[in-house]
Amino acid sequence: MAELLSIGDQVGEGAYEVHSRFRRVVNLTDGSRLVSVVEPGVGAGPLNLVVTDLNPEGIARLDVGRSGVQLDTKRYAFGTGQTYDSGIVLTEVSSGRIEENVAILRELLVALAPEKSLAFLLDESRLEHFRPGFEHTLAEHVRHCVHDIFSSDLLRGISRLRGAGFGLTPSGDDFICGLLIGMHVLEQTQTIDLTSLRLAIHEAARSGSVLTDTALSLARDGLVFEQLKNVVTALGYGTRSDLRRAAVRLLAVGHTSGADLATGLCLTLEHCLRRMGHS
Repeated sequence: MAELLSIGDQVGEGAYEVHSRFRRVVNLTDGSRLVSVVEPGVGAGPLNLVVTDLNPEGIARLDVGRSGVQLDTKRYAFGTGQTYDSGIVLTEVSSGRIEENVAILRELLVALAPEKSLAFLLDESRLEHFRPGFEHTLAEHVRHCVHDIFSSDLLRGISRLRGAGFGLTPSGDDFICGLLIGMHVLEQTQTIDLTSLRLAIHEAARSGSVLTDTALSLARDGLVFEQLKNVVTALGYGTRSDLRRAAVRLLAVGHTSGADLATGLCLTLEHCLRRMGHS
């Protein structure tokens, strides 16, 4: 019997109709907001409803109320214990621990990230996985955009990186989401306020795609899905083995999405910690 395991803390009340279907996910929208009904293997998220025995082809409509949801003709009640908390909380985290774990994350990405991911930004030898022609041209474009972001004109780099790459959510957009999450980590661990900059980056990155823009809005606000939250928590408090377990799960998200997010997160933290004098 199907069961509702968790509901994201950003799922709003209302009526939703199907936007897109995939093997393990059904995205629904009310015209402006997005909600995803997912199977347990996908995991919890700010806008996810995790449901057992999911039949994507059988879903047409979702109605969300205060204490329950109706998925077509099936009604599911939920309590506070089933609500997934998507926020990031890093308190009393030392800069040394963050710096050490970011270095470990870099090693893991170089060793384990999918071949066509943006992890080539961390190790150029990974470019051997990109075919001459379009793929190499794309990689070079991404490299120039990231150089702008960290060394020249941040918002120009963001605007040029927007929409670049492979995937349902392009690699460049995933990288920008990772960058925004990295800024939240810095705000919580370095006692700085990057709110205005996060808002400007979000505006420069918006594309009009409901899938991409939803992901960017969540990242702007520091709201993360389960696998990414585990990596962020491990960066603040975890051991090498904790971080490896969390990273492996994140790298399994999408074709390259998890790795591209992690690359944006890693490079942002490396760059900013270096500039702030911790390296």
